[in-house]
Amino acid sequence: MPKLLFVSTRPFFPESSGGAQRSTMFLFNQLQQLGWEIEVMCGLSIRSALFRKVFFQSLLKGQKPSRTIKDDHLGFPCWRRVMKFSQPKDWLKWLDQRLDDFQPDTVVGYTSSKCPMLNHAAQRGFTSFYFVRELSSIESGQRIPDQIHAIANSPFTASKAKSASNNQVGVVLPFIDLDHYQVAQRDRRYITFINPVPEKGVELAIEVARQLPNERFLFVKGKWTRYNRHRREAFIKEAYSLPNVDIISHQKDMRAIYKMTDILLVPSQFTETFGRVIVEAQVNRIPVVAAQIGGIPYTLGEGGILVDPIDEPEGYVNAIRQLRQDETAYHQLATLAHQNSQRAEFNPHYQVQRFLDFIQNQNVAIYT
Repeated sequence: MPKLLFVSTRPFFPESSGGAQRSTMFLFNQLQQLGWEIEVMCGLSIRSALFRKVFFQSLLKGQKPSRTIKDDHLGFPCWRRVMKFSQPKDWLKWLDQRLDDFQPDTVVGYTSSKCPMLNHAAQRGFTSFYFVRELSSIESGQRIPDQIHAIANSPFTASKAKSASNNQVGVVLPFIDLDHYQVAQRDRRYITFINPVPEKGVELAIEVARQLPNERFLFVKGKWTRYNRHRREAFIKEAYSLPNVDIISHQKDMRAIYKMTDILLVPSQFTETFGRVIVEAQVNRIPVVAAQIGGIPYTLGEGGILVDPIDEPEGYVNAIRQLRQDETAYHQLATLAHQNSQRAEFNPHYQVQRFLDFIQNQNVAIYT
């Protein structure tokens, strides 16, 4: 039975539950069905519900809280280490023990090519892979170590990762099970903006809503662990004062959101490598108005409107007005959006096979 170990010093699902985590969960579940044994080693925030639960249970028993918590809630062992009380050498000592006991065939990480756990496993001779899903480290000049194989989440990401690696870079798109996002009917109530943080363009989204006072906007909070709750709230402080903006908490089931969505707004202000919410929306015939940056044009196809320059609200405002005022144009774009979501390469089972092909021989063709 082949074994895979996922490593990260940052929190994993469900404490962190963005697109990367949901995609990884799909992969792990599919690998389990194919006979793989999965384990996860990750960080744990002291603000997490799991830590608080274990902490108070320990106090009631008169015990000192453990720095490491193991749970099987995800269907496989997940070892979570409290980040606040861990020094770098502690992580590697902890990892050495699991590597010796578990003996994985494959080690995977996706937070950074400099992840100390991933690099340590690679240096010990374990076959190691880095899922390149964001480019901040590469854009800052970091190289991908030669002992680590890179897997990019889009052709665009691969083109950037190639410049930072001496090895072949594979392409495996995000694993999106569209059945989990498709709704039967929509009431076309909102222009929806997901994960209101600076990278996703929260200031632009607020300004667009301000310039379109007769349109209803829905801001859906995300769960990025790079920002604490107070900072995330500060980003949307101005939005609370706009009468045409409704703000709701992070959603486990995004179908509730897409059921109310007429247009998806994606004004990303960083190098978005793929943009999975685009495909999630498009399967519901929702046109997308998005920034023309990074991998978004590849993902969007013809099922939306690309805006350039990306940092000025006028382009987004005009695109939304066009779709809201011209029903024929809206339905044409809605049809193209759905057609785009059905592209063969978006099939997650196909991508699981690409992942298996790559880790077995590092020989996956790059998309053109």
